[in-house]
Amino acid sequence: MKKTLIPLLGILFHGVAAAQDDIPLLRPEEKAAIKAQADEYREAFSPSLTEAAESTVRVWSGKRRLAYGTVVGDGRSILTKWSELARGQGDLRVEGAGGRVLAAKVTGVYQDEDLAVLEINGTPLKPVKWSEAPAKLGSFLAAPQPDGRPAAFGVVSVLERNLRETDQAYLGVQGDPDFDGPGVRIDEVAEESGAEKAGLKSGDVILKVGDRSISGLLELKNSLVDTTPGSTVTLTILDRDEKEKKVEVLLGNRPKLGGFSGDRLRMMERMGTTPSRVRDSFSRVIQTDMRLEASLIGGPVVNLKGEVIGISVARGDRTRSFIMPSSMIETLLKEKPTDPSLAKLQAEEETPAVNMRGGEGRMPRMKQGSEERLRQHLGEMQRLMDFMREEMEDLERQGR
Repeated sequence: MKKTLIPLLGILFHGVAAAQDDIPLLRPEEKAAIKAQADEYREAFSPSLTEAAESTVRVWSGKRRLAYGTVVGDGRSILTKWSELARGQGDLRVEGAGGRVLAAKVTGVYQDEDLAVLEINGTPLKPVKWSEAPAKLGSFLAAPQPDGRPAAFGVVSVLERNLRETDQAYLGVQGDPDFDGPGVRIDEVAEESGAEKAGLKSGDVILKVGDRSISGLLELKNSLVDTTPGSTVTLTILDRDEKEKKVEVLLGNRPKLGGFSGDRLRMMERMGTTPSRVRDSFSRVIQTDMRLEASLIGGPVVNLKGEVIGISVARGDRTRSFIMPSSMIETLLKEKPTDPSLAKLQAEEETPAVNMRGGEGRMPRMKQGSEERLRQHLGEMQRLMDFMREEMEDLERQGR
């Protein structure tokens, strides 16, 4: 790779148009330089996409492209994004390499992972070759189009993790963010949680989880990463009487959080992009900064060697997309999918776009003089801050 490309890689991975939108006041010659180097980079990356492109299809309904798909099995099956297929209003067809167009129908659904299986008529297509090469933090990725061109570039920004809240271990305490002593002082204890049943109370300070000393809220969260619901942890706490003792806590499942009143979080996620209708609750995904539009989700993703390390499963928001790793997909395909007539669509309701200048779709304003409404808005902002903090904590943990 030429040295002249290196300073601009962070820009090029998001596409020339996006880069020019993100960087204000670019001079014409600077825009031309970015475009020229982007074209050069795409050309250099294209050989890595050739093989995977033959296993990539576009899924259409009428004149509308719904999603991308990945050819699997014997070449007659296509794995694609289930919630996007619901947007179709006519017969489905897939377009593969060389412009081949084949009729298709949904024969099964993996509802928990928002994936569907299409069966095609006619000559089989080329099935994908999975690779279990580990994704390394910061490594380069690309998603091909059926014609061999790249649909998007990016890097691995967060390693494999579980996005499904209810699969994560839950202690049931909320820490006091203003506490500056050793450990974590408990601000609130959730009802019916393992912490409450173990006798923890507001004001107790958690000093250790097992043999691991706790220095703050992030350390407490990290100490539970490798634990599962149903396991027991030993906490060393300093109670409100300044007595140190050990407490056994049975961890539960993290409860599913309620939605945001007013849909503010979803509105913010949609700024500058159109995210997937289903974009979380996946059991195993890799996070990337690739800017794949929702209608480009479902195709294979490759590393610099051209190895297919997984498929794209969601555009999360302006800065995040998610990839399901190959090992997870191979395991999933061994299971029997749900009959499509019995599958339920988990898609979110559409949220109007935010119009910062007013008019239709503008963010609702808080009514003056309403104490209850004020508390509601403050609560929403706190949840949003918690959401953003968790993302930063995940990134910090991956960097350790």
